[in-house]
Amino acid sequence: MRVTERRQAVCVPLDVCLERERNQKRITRGETCFQLTLRSRGRSWHGLFHLHLTVPLHPSTHLFWIPFDDWVEARGSNREFFLYSAYLDKRAATDQVIIVAIVKRRKSIRSCTVWSEGTTTEEKGRVKMIHENWNLPYTAALIICNIPKNSKPTHVALTSFPDTILAVQDMKARRNEGRMSVCVKPLHYEYDRALWLVEFIEFYKLMGVDRFIFYNHTMGPSIDAVVRHYMAENVVTLLPWTLPVTTQKDIRTEGIFAALNDCNLRSVNRFTFSAMVDFDEFLVPRKHDSLIELLDTYGTKDSNYVFQNVFFYLYWENDTTAVYDKLIQEGVSPVEGPAEPYLLTAFKTRRLKKPHKAWGALQLGNHNVWEYIGRKAWKKVPPEDGLSHHYRICEYGGFDCLKQPNMVDRQTHTWLGEVYRSVLTQCAQIFQKEGFCPRAPPLGSPW
Repeated sequence: MRVTERRQAVCVPLDVCLERERNQKRITRGETCFQLTLRSRGRSWHGLFHLHLTVPLHPSTHLFWIPFDDWVEARGSNREFFLYSAYLDKRAATDQVIIVAIVKRRKSIRSCTVWSEGTTTEEKGRVKMIHENWNLPYTAALIICNIPKNSKPTHVALTSFPDTILAVQDMKARRNEGRMSVCVKPLHYEYDRALWLVEFIEFYKLMGVDRFIFYNHTMGPSIDAVVRHYMAENVVTLLPWTLPVTTQKDIRTEGIFAALNDCNLRSVNRFTFSAMVDFDEFLVPRKHDSLIELLDTYGTKDSNYVFQNVFFYLYWENDTTAVYDKLIQEGVSPVEGPAEPYLLTAFKTRRLKKPHKAWGALQLGNHNVWEYIGRKAWKKVPPEDGLSHHYRICEYGGFDCLKQPNMVDRQTHTWLGEVYRSVLTQCAQIFQKEGFCPRAPPLGSPW
C-alpha cells in the first residue's frame, strides 16, 4: 500500500473497526472498512480491515483511495442509496456522468460532487428510476449528473453523501474489442447447469459474439469451473454482484435492470452490438449464418433490434432421430451414455406456432428499451429474418402450455455439427477428470 508523503494509512482488523463503529455515532470522513488482499511471491493473505486516513478522503488531492468493485452503500444514506459504477457519457446533447444504482423508491438527490482535473464542483443531479420495478421497496436506477461540456471528470459522489466516491469510467477513451457482447441477468440461486452454459457460449460465438459479461451473485461449482475456463480465454468477463437488498422481496429479480444497464454502458465503444438475453434464450437468424451478418444488412439507422419470442417448452418430446441423422450427415459420431451432450438447440425443436412477445439505448428494461440516445430508432426484426428461441417450462406452471398449437422448427440444426463438436471439446477441457460436462440438474416441479 502506498500513500503520498505526510499522508499515513493505518490498517486494523475488522473486529476493531466494528467496535469503533458501535462506540461512535458515525465514523469520521476518511475512515472505512474494506477488503484487502496482499500478495507476495505467489502467496496471498486476504481479510477485512479498517482503514483510517489522517486527512479527509478526496481524490482531488491525489490521496490514496479505495476503488469499489461491487455494490456499496452511500455512507450516511440509511440504506436509501446503493452505488455500483459510474460512466462518463458524451453521446447526448449534454455531457453526463451516469451512476448505476439501487435506490429506495421515491428518494431523490439534487446534486453530485464531481472531481475533474484537480477541481471539485457541485453539479445538478437527478434520479431516473428504471421502469418495471413491480412497486417493490427498491428500484434499479440511473443517477444522472450533468457536467460542463468537455470536462474530464475522474470521480463522483452524491453531494448529500460525499464520503462514498466512485471512479468515473470514460466511455469515449475505450478501444474497440469486437462486434458484439452478450449481457445476462446476474447468476443466482447457485445456478449450476454447466452443459447448457457451454452450449450457450459456443452457440453465440458462432453467431459472432466476442464477449460475455456476467454478474455473479451465486453460482454452483460446475458453473464456476466453466466461467473460469472462459475467463482464461478472454471470452467471459465476470463481475461481482453482492446484492445489497433481498431479491423479489425488496427488488425485482436480482436487480436485473441495474445489471443490464451497467452491461450496456460497459459495452459502449467496445462493441458494435450488445444482446440482452437470458441463459435459456437464443437469438437465431433464419436466412444468415450469424447475427452479425443479419444485423449488418439493416445498416446503421436503427439503435435497437427487437426479436419476437417463441417458446420451446422443455416438456415436449426430444427430436433424437433428427439429431442423430443430422450429426451423421455432417460426419459427427453421436455420443451416447453419460457423456452425451443433451443440448437444448439440438433436441428441443417443437415450439409454439405463434410468436408470443417481443424481446428486449440508454435505459433498458426486461423486453424493452425505455429511453434512447438521440432519435428513437428501433427495428422489429421480421420473423422470417430471426426469432428468439426461449427454452423453458410452462411460464404459468403446470402443463397446459403444451396444448397450444405447435410445430417443429429445426433452424438451430443449421449449426448443430459445429455446436456439438465445440461443446464436446470445451467440456473435455473444463472437466478433465470426467472428460465431459455433468448433466444438467432436473427441471424440478412445474408447480
